[in-house]
Amino acid sequence: MGETVTFRLDSETEKILNDLVRREKRARSEVIRDALRAKWNSVCEETRPTAWEVYKTLKIPTARPYRDTARHVEELLKEKLLAKRRDGTL
Repeated sequence: MGETVTFRLDSETEKILNDLVRREKRARSEVIRDALRAKWNSVCEETRPTAWEVYKTLKIPTARPYRDTARHVEELLKEKLLAKRRDGTL
């Protein structure tokens, strides 16, 4: 079993929690657990690189004159994944 944590809520937050418990017909602990996990996921999303940052780091092969990365993104990503597999980091 998990660890028990006790905390105090202000009256407004307690009303919100009670309303959520009543609407969703779930236990208080479930509602709090889901809220914490949702907050954690949103924080983790902010630290992930954006698509722009990922595409910016792709090395364009010198053998082929790719000027527009967006047109050749599938091939570039495939090459990047194969390089990671060769390095043992995939």
